[in-house]
Amino acid sequence: MNKIIILIMMCVLVSACGVTPPRDYILQSKEIERTVKMVPEWYTDLPTDEDMIFSSGAATAPDLQLAVDIATLNAKAKLADRIDGRLDSMTKSLVSKVGENVDASVITELERVSKNVIAEVDVAGYSRKELDVIPAGNQFMAFVLLEYSDKEATKVYTNRLRKNKLFSNDLWGELDYETSSITE
Repeated sequence: MNKIIILIMMCVLVSACGVTPPRDYILQSKEIERTVKMVPEWYTDLPTDEDMIFSSGAATAPDLQLAVDIATLNAKAKLADRIDGRLDSMTKSLVSKVGENVDASVITELERVSKNVIAEVDVAGYSRKELDVIPAGNQFMAFVLLEYSDKEATKVYTNRLRKNKLFSNDLWGELDYETSSITE
């Protein structure tokens, strides 16, 4: 008799677990929904401008400055990828027929490998256009929007060349004249 009662109680307990999601799951889902509603529009829908490149980044950390720093670093990595990212990708497909006529079946195999490389891209000269910080539980969630202008990129590149002394002084005078007409 005791075995039957124990068996019934175990069935009740097991079936109860499958009906109601755990309280932590419900709270976490509500927190995620609230956070998604607070994401700035510029984070998901980047501004556009012919003379600018925009990049956004986000991060969560227990320290405000750390959250901002990591979000900025993430945005800089995306900016470098936009400027000079290289993507290698390969897809292999294999289709095999097994059996004959009515009993035949097809087996399909698909493999895809992708590699994104960002190597030594100079993003000096970017500026922060937007910064939003929201509470995320007991942490800070930072959203950063960076902008990078073609004019700043030209100045940075010119200064790097000048520092490396790749041209004579006469050529630098000519380059300064040419780049000043671009940036004005």
